[in-house]
Amino acid sequence: MTKRKITGLFIVLLAFNSCVEQIDFKLDKAENERLIVSGLLTDLDEPQIVYLSLTTSIDREPLLVDGNYTLDDKPRPFPAAQVKLVDETTGSTWYYQQPNPGVYVLEGFRHESPDARYYLEVSSGGWDFRSVPQAIPEVIGSDELSFSFERTRSEDNPDAAQVVIRTEATLPDQVGDYYLRWMVDNAYYWDLTFFPNPFNTPPPPCVVFGFPEPERITLVNGDLLDAPGTKITQIVAKKLVDQSFLSRHYFNVRQLSISKDAYEYWRRVREIVNNTGSVFDTPPAPIKGNMYSVNDPDEVVLGYFEVSKAKMTRIYTTLADVPYYLEKICEYQPGKARDQYDPTCLTCGAFPNSVMYFPSWWFDQ
Repeated sequence: MTKRKITGLFIVLLAFNSCVEQIDFKLDKAENERLIVSGLLTDLDEPQIVYLSLTTSIDREPLLVDGNYTLDDKPRPFPAAQVKLVDETTGSTWYYQQPNPGVYVLEGFRHESPDARYYLEVSSGGWDFRSVPQAIPEVIGSDELSFSFERTRSEDNPDAAQVVIRTEATLPDQVGDYYLRWMVDNAYYWDLTFFPNPFNTPPPPCVVFGFPEPERITLVNGDLLDAPGTKITQIVAKKLVDQSFLSRHYFNVRQLSISKDAYEYWRRVREIVNNTGSVFDTPPAPIKGNMYSVNDPDEVVLGYFEVSKAKMTRIYTTLADVPYYLEKICEYQPGKARDQYDPTCLTCGAFPNSVMYFPSWWFDQ
């Protein structure tokens, strides 16, 4: 999967075989760059991912892009770190690898002991940062997903089409002492243009990954409910209907059982998003995460390393489900020059996050 452009302060990451979700906030320029640590560790059998980036600063150096120097305020990937996961109860250590700048991936991790308490350690030069040790919660609910196609207002279009993903969630069978969060990514098959050729060879498969609604933060505080095992209905994602619905389009829903501290972190993020009306507005102050400096208690480290129990549920749509007409923009047309096709019709690499193979779970349903 190609590297996704990082565009903000709080970058929330999780893996589907890898996926990235992102919520952005601007930050006033400081004298020194600050490290942003964003990651999620779950008990699912999948790559565990941490992203490291640096905020802007007054003394930021220009960046060479396509032969030109540019200066912007966006966080930049930070590739010069050693990242490791440690179980403080046993001392077991796992090291992350860096396939792309700022992207640190841990393959083959297995959560085996309920007594384990994990923390992340990030080291680089004079930096030595750690997260607060956390245990993976033991309880979680379940999801039964459904979708519906509806009309909505979108900018200047009062009759836009969207798909709405809902869950009928069964809560954990206990009273209180649990906290839940839902995160959704999507993946769809994209038909590249099949140009006639002597061997009648079709283009390779193209699967594109994304996030339907990264600013949506869906939370449940079990301490506020006296309803063990009860079912509740939640909207977990919405997405405007476009050509991505011409073929199979998956919505991968993770229910995460998180700590109380993580719940409070996300509640504050949601409060800022709701109060400002936009995830791109400037918050009154950075939200304190769970990362700290081992050597300097005054050092500011942004972001959050989250440890959670997770349950994955998937649902997909096909063209037959869509009650609206969708134009097939990549169909071959005799006489139409290749350079007249949209770049996304010619190569899967035109999408920021794509692969030319089917994920292992693609045909499970």
